Amino acid sequence: EAANKQLFATVIIGSGEPVYKSAHSWSEKNGDPETRISGPHGIGLDKDGNILIAAQGSSSVLRYSKTGEFMGRIDSGSGRKPGEVTEPREVTTDADGRIFVTDSKGDRPRVQVWSHKGKFQQIFAEKGRWQGMLLRAHGMDFDHHRRLFIVDVDNMAVKVYDTNGNSLYDWGEEGLAPGQFNAPHGLFVDRAGDVFVTGYYGPTQKFSPEGDFITAFAHGDPPDGAVYFHSVAGDKWGNAYLSVRSKGGYDGAIQGLDEGKKISIMKYNNNGTFITSWSYTEPEHSEAEVAVANDGTVYALFNGPKDVGVETFVQD
Repeated sequence: EAANKQLFATVIIGSGEPVYKSAHSWSEKNGDPETRISGPHGIGLDKDGNILIAAQGSSSVLRYSKTGEFMGRIDSGSGRKPGEVTEPREVTTDADGRIFVTDSKGDRPRVQVWSHKGKFQQIFAEKGRWQGMLLRAHGMDFDHHRRLFIVDVDNMAVKVYDTNGNSLYDWGEEGLAPGQFNAPHGLFVDRAGDVFVTGYYGPTQKFSPEGDFITAFAHGDPPDGAVYFHSVAGDKWGNAYLSVRSKGGYDGAIQGLDEGKKISIMKYNNNGTFITSWSYTEPEHSEAEVAVANDGTVYALFNGPKDVGVETFVQD
């Protein structure tokens, strides 16, 4: 029996494969002097439902309204001082609305924290390989105990911290067996406290909060299926939304479909059963990452040869 009482919802709603439709899209043009987003990598939602974007190329953390109105920069600039960022990767928020960002470069600590309004508060998680230390922080999420879970690609581990940034424990090891990691990238925690971690080459694995292996799903399926899995997000029902890439690495996901479109988002239920998949409206838009609002709206960050931005999807 599922501990999350909302997990059954996906199973009983509808009789066929759900269909997601585009509700809105906004973007900034590549090369335009007014463009703020360069090399978008991570997306999150603040406590008011506004969009937060971690942009590696422009070394910035940006806030936008749902419809793409620029609302300001969270960080205080590109650099190595506390409050400044260097190629940020991921952004998320805690129950109080504080904004957590993972940095990817330099020898300083890897995680920085701002208030909801953008006031810098702290930096933690030193660079390294010991407990509580990070090398390449990627996916991160909070559980209902306010613990922060971060997956470290290079340490092949999940690092767990309290809400003040103190290290609690680590778990995970490199390998190809069930429960082991091979380039872990994405992470989300469901309302029952279970932790989902995507391997870049598949599969996505489900663990207890302490790292006990539960199940695996979404295995890589080259050449015509999904090849690379960049990230995972979750909704309040415990469904998992995977951002997937083709054999080219950055071009979408599932190839060879009759309609000729590449699928970039795949949805699974909490037990790992496939639900549906869909693509961006514009074929040249490739995935970066998604965030899911409490009402189930999916905000999909994209990168393209001409523009970068966010497309919003809702279930039809």
